Amino acid sequence: SSKEQQAGIEQINDAVTELDQQTQENASVATHTQEVAVQTQHIALAIVKNADEKRFIGKDDVKAKHIHINPNDTKKDSSKALPNKSKKDSKEKQITPSKENKDDAEWESF
Repeated sequence: SSKEQQAGIEQINDAVTELDQQTQENASVATHTQEVAVQTQHIALAIVKNADEKRFIGKDDVKAKHIHINPNDTKKDSSKALPNKSKKDSKEKQITPSKENKDDAEWESF
């Protein structure tokens, strides 16, 4: 009986540890996403500022589009959740560049 209790406690501890790891990973992804959003906002503002400083034909005729963003569209559908990775699959795969195109030098000079 005590062995069964110990096994049950170990299973609960393992589940809590796994949930904690997933929570930490989610927090890391959320932080990275926020950083990308902030960088994207800075880039967009710089582009608009740069365009405002330039003179070009039709500049004064340009009208901004009104874009309606539905907050429900930005939420993920929980039924489309990513599959759970097993511990064996958790190792990241190395991606090696294809060596088929050896004439990349012309792109570098471009």
